[in-house]
Amino acid sequence: MFFGLAIVLATIGVSAQTAMKIADNHDWGTVRLPSVGYLETELTIENVAKTGMLKIIEIRPGCGCTKTDPDKTDLNPGEVAHVKVKLNVTASQSGPMAKSITIRGLHGVDTLTKIVMLTVNLDRVIHITPSTFISFNNAVIGAESSVTSSFENLSNVPVTITKVSIDGEVKTDLTENLVIAPHGKHDVTMRYTPKKAGQIYGAIHFTVSGNGDPEDFILPAYGQVTEEAGK
Repeated sequence: MFFGLAIVLATIGVSAQTAMKIADNHDWGTVRLPSVGYLETELTIENVAKTGMLKIIEIRPGCGCTKTDPDKTDLNPGEVAHVKVKLNVTASQSGPMAKSITIRGLHGVDTLTKIVMLTVNLDRVIHITPSTFISFNNAVIGAESSVTSSFENLSNVPVTITKVSIDGEVKTDLTENLVIAPHGKHDVTMRYTPKKAGQIYGAIHFTVSGNGDPEDFILPAYGQVTEEAGK
């Protein structure tokens, strides 16, 4: 008797968990940075149970995502809801990205949860290593800190850097109208001499053109400044 009851309960559990059908992930593949500042797709949520209404009770986007309300929240068996999702991308990002959307539904007394992964590989006109931000580690008042990044042109045509500007007190040797040859590299150094303790905030802005539409870049600067050495 207990064995038979266990089978019934297991069957109910499996049925409840499979009542809400949603794709595990959406992958935009490799794309260039969109000028609108986001990538968009539409997720479908289907009630695939044979009986019982599926009620969508929550759609929670992770950091860097937004969503619209579903076109319907109460789904009879076989019905589908549609939700538009945006993945926000900025001029400071490149390479692989992964975010998530959490969707919760109610089928009978069972709460169902599904996490949908959103992935993309941002193919920028130049590749910046080791990272797309500037980290001034262990900065000390009165002492200059420097970080060097490598700008690589992966294309078959030369690219030109223009519109160089700086937020904050970060300095750089990145020059206006710098040309990077096809498949060439250029090292760029950022420097900062803190005057007081606290957080470092700043950014370097520039535009790269020559391989498709011009692309804007932002290299944010971060760090923590401590007192002078020995104090």
